[in-house]
Amino acid sequence: MKKTLVATAIFALYSPTILAQQVDSADVDETMVVTANRFAQPISSTLANISVIERQDIEAIQADSALDVLKTLPGVEVRQLGTKGNATSIYLRGATSAQTLILVDGVRINSPTSGGGSIGLIPAFAIEKIEVLRGPKASVYGADAVGGVISITTVPQDNVHEVSLTGGSNYYHSEGFRSSGEISESTRGSFVVNNEASKGYAISTLSPKGEDYGYKSQVVFGSLQHDISDNWSANFSGYNQNSSSEFLTSTSKDETAVDFYSVTGGLNFTLDAFQSSLQISRSNDAQGTRDAAKTRAEATLEAQRNTVSWINSYQINSLLNVTGGLDYYQEDVNRGGSNTTNYAKADRNNRGIFATSSLNLDPVIIEASIRNDDDSSYGSNTTWNLAAGVNIFDVVTASLSHGTAYRAPTFNDLYWPADPYSSGNPNLKPETSESTEFTLQGFQTWSSWNISLYKTNIKDMIAWAPSASGLWQPTNIDKAEIKGIEASIEFDTWLIHHTVSGDWKDPKNKQTGFQLADRAKQNYSWIGTANWQDLQTSLIANYVGERPESSAASPNMMDAYITVDLALKYSFTDNLDARFKVNNLLDEDYETAKDTNSFSTDEYFKGAERSYYAGIDYRF
Repeated sequence: MKKTLVATAIFALYSPTILAQQVDSADVDETMVVTANRFAQPISSTLANISVIERQDIEAIQADSALDVLKTLPGVEVRQLGTKGNATSIYLRGATSAQTLILVDGVRINSPTSGGGSIGLIPAFAIEKIEVLRGPKASVYGADAVGGVISITTVPQDNVHEVSLTGGSNYYHSEGFRSSGEISESTRGSFVVNNEASKGYAISTLSPKGEDYGYKSQVVFGSLQHDISDNWSANFSGYNQNSSSEFLTSTSKDETAVDFYSVTGGLNFTLDAFQSSLQISRSNDAQGTRDAAKTRAEATLEAQRNTVSWINSYQINSLLNVTGGLDYYQEDVNRGGSNTTNYAKADRNNRGIFATSSLNLDPVIIEASIRNDDDSSYGSNTTWNLAAGVNIFDVVTASLSHGTAYRAPTFNDLYWPADPYSSGNPNLKPETSESTEFTLQGFQTWSSWNISLYKTNIKDMIAWAPSASGLWQPTNIDKAEIKGIEASIEFDTWLIHHTVSGDWKDPKNKQTGFQLADRAKQNYSWIGTANWQDLQTSLIANYVGERPESSAASPNMMDAYITVDLALKYSFTDNLDARFKVNNLLDEDYETAKDTNSFSTDEYFKGAERSYYAGIDYRF
């Protein structure tokens, strides 16, 4: 019944005759991106399949975090194991979080131990732009970009000084402050601080009655940009997050505390058509886990990464651009506290060298890239990508690309200390993949649209499974094939701006033919936004199809579901806005994932019930 009502409502909203309103393709063409080749360029100058979400888009839907934005994009699935403070998986074209590279202000945040990147507690208040590149990009970035790249930028370019206060259901509260502007004629700075907490909700189908699982988080971002001369500039940025989140185990309520920081410094040189950038960064991720009542000793896990990158780009002439670079990173991990055994090997390093080129023979564009990585743990790996596109009558672009990628085994995969139940495998090879994609993009007077067909084959997949003796250990056994179609369109009807996307895919284990766990074959999203005088509204509907809880022959299928979110904002003055939002407007009861840590076969993680939020933003 709920699904029928939602479908009817959506049809009614975008069924009126489409007004012939001009979509300014020049605005789209001038959108700047950095994920395609690691230097700023107009999105129109690259064949990469990129979605760009800017500050005004994030504010229009009143997103709470990057996760709220990502789940509306084609090719992206978000699986939350409770609140946004709990573990979250992001599937990009069916590739797991560990197979998707995640960057925050250019810094790789994928964990050396687990492989995934945690972005749930980065508040939307701090985000200036999100770029999502779909398709392999290991030939530019190295390991982990099998499904693509998610890049989050927090450094604003506008002058802004703003306070944001929000409160809502489950004792949620958030207090944020951001300031950005010129410190002097040659120096800009920005600063963001945000505090938030929630009592949470009963995240599992078998949670004890009245038992909620909450979180709290404090986040600080800061940056400085200084022009040394007409040709030289320097930049510095820092990010710190302290958080704790409660989660359910088979025997108790436990808590994970996280202290993460990253610092980055860069030196940039520009001379005519030549650009050069040197960046040095350090990140540290310290986690401690014990029961929420704090009766047990804390088990700690710490991972550090030091990175140096040097990138050079030269526009040889109006037709040809070449870019090349060197990357080096070194990682250290340590299991401490109540953990009695450390990793068999607790450090490794990687050296990478890459080159890309773009040839514009208007209306034909050709792109090529190649990269070699040499990792101290598993050896050398070479990846490449080749793409060609043609601009048809300045309104449609068709492109075809083929590329390779790989995922590096994590420290957990390689060196997890042996115990009676599990052990790492130092003989693992990296996962490797080949992907082919065909894309059509169009810019008409009434709409902009994109449709992509893709196929990815992954071999030597790393899978944890029990051996004959019952010991869980990872091996290179599985092969996977993921093929699909992504489509999106933007258009206007009367006051309403519509963004509609659909994702149809077939993710399967190539050896068994079974559907890969936790991936839906169908995902749909609709965003409707409207402005009338000082009132701004948005309505979002997300559909997630059935998903198997495992990749077995006859797994239990988690039901499809639809969530609807409503947001309103009223501007009392140029400086003061009031906000109101309802998440899960229809109070949909749905499951997000199987709880694999539970002894019960009927325990699943649940999505949050209907919740209400209100807040104010004041700029000065």
